[in-house]
Amino acid sequence: MTRVYLLGAGFSRAISNEMPTMDKLSAAVQHKLVGFDIPGANNPVASNFEQWLSYLIERPPWLSPADQERNRAAFFDVARAVHDVLSEHQNRAVVSGDAPAWLHPLMVYWRATSATVITFNYDLFVELAWLRSFGNEPYIRSIYLSPVPITPIGARIGYHLGGTAERNGLRLLKLHGSLSWRYSGPGSAAGDIVYDLGVLGSGWDVEGIGPIPFGTGRPDAYELSVDREPMIVPPAAVKSPYYNNRTLQALWRLAADALRQAEELVIMGFSLPQTDLLVSSMLATTLRDDTVITPVDYDTKILDRVADTFNLKGFEGARLNSSFAGLRDKALSAWVESIA
Repeated sequence: MTRVYLLGAGFSRAISNEMPTMDKLSAAVQHKLVGFDIPGANNPVASNFEQWLSYLIERPPWLSPADQERNRAAFFDVARAVHDVLSEHQNRAVVSGDAPAWLHPLMVYWRATSATVITFNYDLFVELAWLRSFGNEPYIRSIYLSPVPITPIGARIGYHLGGTAERNGLRLLKLHGSLSWRYSGPGSAAGDIVYDLGVLGSGWDVEGIGPIPFGTGRPDAYELSVDREPMIVPPAAVKSPYYNNRTLQALWRLAADALRQAEELVIMGFSLPQTDLLVSSMLATTLRDDTVITPVDYDTKILDRVADTFNLKGFEGARLNSSFAGLRDKALSAWVESIA
């Protein structure tokens, strides 16, 4: 059976509950921006994080051109704060405890089945788990999980990382960017290069989740990317300013191609939010009518969202596999034990 996997925030939280919910992310970002003059921060619009970000980036027509530009500048402050908060929580996650027992067999299974994994998460847990599982093999690099070329940041000093992508193996499609990616920011040319800082993979710790060093006397990854912005698509209701980049577009096209071929879609911790109309549209227009949909989720609420998104009312037994929904903390481990 051809399975495609769709990962959301619940997948990362199953790895570590240090990863924030949307409410906690919003609160942490606003705390980090205390003292910044962010439009709307003291108004009701800020109570809805997605709405607030959209207000900043979408050039509201009732604002003057000068105020629109002030909004846009403030958006970059908020987007950087989102990146920094998530990086901090990611570091806490790898310090607070080891990876869950089910993660390694999942990596082995994904590799053995040449899985396509679509993720909306920014964190580097999959890349780190991949390196922990296979990093002792020659030329294994987390960067080669992406089927679309992401340039190693070391290329800026002529540093050669070596290695090639496996012909068969895990394909990781990060449709909302990554904490380790850098580019020129929204509004840059469509062909703007996306650089990857890399993942060292030495252990489930802060050093392991950090970028690959280039040796004594060479600049580190952060110095090489000082003129670049993190490439993460922030959780705004409208994300179109980010989808101009051709690298990101190619990842979305590959995701759509994989969904068209899927006999089963396994949704791991992704809540199918009603506000993300683009994602629901892609899923609804690309999946075949006979594709089985299997939510692997903490709660059973996901079943109603799946039924609504794919118009499955009355087809629950045939196309909607509810066996792994509502198992709370045991959902992912139960799926791995049963399938992988």
